[in-house]
Amino acid sequence: MRVLDRKKLGLLAVAFVLVVGVMEVVALRVGSFDFPVPSSSQPAIADKAGEN
Repeated sequence: MRVLDRKKLGLLAVAFVLVVGVMEVVALRVGSFDFPVPSSSQPAIADKAGEN
């Protein structure tokens, strides 16, 4: 295995930072969507332990 020279290592680091930055922006955009949830929906956890 050969060692990367400084220029390639620097470009790889910059590319990694850019990819992480783009992923953060996408995550913020997706997280800002408002998904409508019906107010009469049943709870995800049963109120009583014996219910099916």
